[in-house]
Amino acid sequence: MANFHLLSNHLPIVGTFLGLVLLLFALFKPDFKSAISAYVVMVISGIGGLIAYVSGGSAEHEAERIKGISHKVIHIHEEMAENTLFFIFALTALAVIGLWAEKSEWASARRIQIGALVVGIIAFILFAFTGYLGGHIRHGA
Repeated sequence: MANFHLLSNHLPIVGTFLGLVLLLFALFKPDFKSAISAYVVMVISGIGGLIAYVSGGSAEHEAERIKGISHKVIHIHEEMAENTLFFIFALTALAVIGLWAEKSEWASARRIQIGALVVGIIAFILFAFTGYLGGHIRHGA
């Protein structure tokens, strides 16, 4: 499970950024496919974030065996990940709703895009900062 953490922890950061770029493109140049693509990437990012969160405990146990790894740094990263979990769920849920809205051609689809953009920006910042803190576990400060 620790390897899943190492493999999946970049997905919410990079994927959310890519999803935001696609969503911005969809807002400024209304294109059905770019909004769909943005939401699909955001759902995949959310799943990656959930995998990273769930596998974090195993990664913690493995990291604590390595000489010179600070338990305090691990704890700070873990606390930030717990705070970020809400935004993993919120972004994924908004992306699923956005997919549905785009497919069903809801009148409120544009408002959902704007909401997903706002939540996505907050989520990206939190994901990136959580990853930054996680990088200090092994790579040092």
